[in-house]
Amino acid sequence: MIMGVSALTFREVSAGYKHRKVLDRVSFSLQAGEFVSLIGPNGSGKSTLLKTASAFIKPLEGTVELFGRDVCHLPPRERASLLGIVPQKLESPMAFTVEQIVTNGRVASMGILGSATSTDRDLVERAMIYTDVLALRDRFFGELSGGEQQRVALAMVLAQEPKLIMLDESISHLDINHRNEVLQILLKLNREEQLTILLVSHDLSLSAAISDRLLLMQDGTIRAAGIPQDVLKADLLSSVYNCDLQVRQDLYTGALQVSGPVEGQKRSSPTGCRVHVIAGGGSGIELFRRLLLEGHRVTAGVLNLLDSDAEAARALNIDTVFDQPFSPIGEPALQRASRLSEAADAVIVSHVPFGEGNLVNLDLAAEALRKGRRVYIARGIEGRDYTSGRQATAKVKALMDAGAVGWESLHELLSVLHEHQKH
Repeated sequence: MIMGVSALTFREVSAGYKHRKVLDRVSFSLQAGEFVSLIGPNGSGKSTLLKTASAFIKPLEGTVELFGRDVCHLPPRERASLLGIVPQKLESPMAFTVEQIVTNGRVASMGILGSATSTDRDLVERAMIYTDVLALRDRFFGELSGGEQQRVALAMVLAQEPKLIMLDESISHLDINHRNEVLQILLKLNREEQLTILLVSHDLSLSAAISDRLLLMQDGTIRAAGIPQDVLKADLLSSVYNCDLQVRQDLYTGALQVSGPVEGQKRSSPTGCRVHVIAGGGSGIELFRRLLLEGHRVTAGVLNLLDSDAEAARALNIDTVFDQPFSPIGEPALQRASRLSEAADAVIVSHVPFGEGNLVNLDLAAEALRKGRRVYIARGIEGRDYTSGRQATAKVKALMDAGAVGWESLHELLSVLHEHQKH
């Protein structure tokens, strides 16, 4: 690492697409010579961050600096000499051979109309050898497998000889042998030539093993940054990825290993409890999915027909009480739902908005609580209460005072359900 030299700096950067902001006031800095992995769940903004760093997307706010200069003001050829990007998938609309694709990495040095020098040809040859695509040099790019195409894309960037390489999940399509070889190349260039590397990865254990630092993204922000031991914390990762994750250190190698709930449960029988879900307006779709995946037996209602949660419950074969669309919940439907909630071990109230029409669903929760059922209520009712006189807020407060448990994230809810299950 070259101390004191910043390769890439984000200063309060917000960015996105048209009317959708993805990055929200992101700030961080990569030092020259660092190997940093960018981690986080799908949709957290990792690819958008890379596009913003490379000036494909202009910031709505803030500035991005590449080796001390505003990336948006760098001429393309100069930017190419500093930064190389290996995308998730390289598109080649024309019938280029592998060698032609890799040679494109030298365009910034040669110029569009320039001819390749012996140095250019040597760099192209070396890049193809490093990435094990030399034997493919005369093949057309479009004929290659996904993994072969990724190696060609990396060879093109290596031939470019930038000071910083960003890889957007570019090793995910590689078989284990070529993945290890590519990582060896990157680590060698990082150590010996002080090449700065920013790698987007979903393999948390691998990222911990190869990286100087980790940047953990969530909802368009940097949730945590630091050495792997400081970022890979079980409670933090479980919150960000919205599932139960464990982190342990290998006794022999000292390497950090991140594992999920699937390990050790290959043939386990369903151990979940029976839960009745009060939802609506799309608030139950992900909740249904996760509860079913965790092995819980789910019922739902009352839901109005044509509601998106009603359609999801029907598609998932969930035993659900439906009522007429765009109408207040009627007494017959409420009684049927009451029987389902009585048969459940717990009643879950999702992040559903409440109006006059579905307010009686909270009476189901109150009845279940009186009969000794556990009741879990999504927090933040104040922002979802559209009843006159804030009736929903008052009902929820009464439920909480009577022993209902509040929840915010799905991970929090599933963890609490699991703990209650054990007891």
